Amino acid sequence: MDFRHRSRRNSISLALAACAFLILYAAMPPGIRAAQAETLTVATDTAYLPFEFRENGKYVGFDMDLLDLITHEMGVSYTLLPMDFSNIFANLTAGKVDMAIAGITITQDRERSMDFSDPYFRSDISLVVANDNTAIDRFADLAGKRVGVKRGTDAADYVNRLQPPATVTYFQNMDAGFPYLEVAAGRLDALVHDTANVRYYSQNKGQGLVKVADTVATPNHFYAIAMPRNSALTQRVNAALRKVIETGSYASIYHKWFGVAPDPAQLMLR
Repeated sequence: MDFRHRSRRNSISLALAACAFLILYAAMPPGIRAAQAETLTVATDTAYLPFEFRENGKYVGFDMDLLDLITHEMGVSYTLLPMDFSNIFANLTAGKVDMAIAGITITQDRERSMDFSDPYFRSDISLVVANDNTAIDRFADLAGKRVGVKRGTDAADYVNRLQPPATVTYFQNMDAGFPYLEVAAGRLDALVHDTANVRYYSQNKGQGLVKVADTVATPNHFYAIAMPRNSALTQRVNAALRKVIETGSYASIYHKWFGVAPDPAQLMLR
């Protein structure tokens, strides 16, 4: 038997098999590739207190703690890719990231182009004005007023549907609370944003500068983890999320960031 010939033939077979695997792997949908990977690429917002923000050189917040819990339960690691909120969806639909967590509201429009996990947070929309503002008490007072919103958010959609309309100013992010400072300085009449962020800022850095004037309970306003369409990760993420809720880990980080105990039953109202 010619062992050298056999060895060469085996090497060629292995090389062909490896090439075939690489071609097949490249053709897989991003979610299926991600499910087989050791490290996931996760998009997040650059600054959305108290869900994700940079502190002492690292990203922290409720979403970051939840991401740690879920990926640990899944047995995978991740690489974080911070970006402006409005860029997250293009990266998801193009398959450039495996998932995104950034206070992302589930909407019918978004569900047409991406997958969502089960809800992990319920949030309403609040109206913020300067602390000494007595002219704006409710959303109905915003007609013709200068109102700031974060681009690409459910709050922005809500303000744009108001009739009579307001004059809208868009912000890419909420870094360092700049839009709130614009309200406090009188360069904007109001700011409309998700309640969790609004209350966190008004009770911390913005205390004495801005106040919450009104809150609207928008229907089905839930946050979820987003993934590319038909991702193989969706079921695994949901299983991990259920686990961290059942074990009490979710309640622990919820209390850490919001100072109250969560009501998991609220997540089932969708």
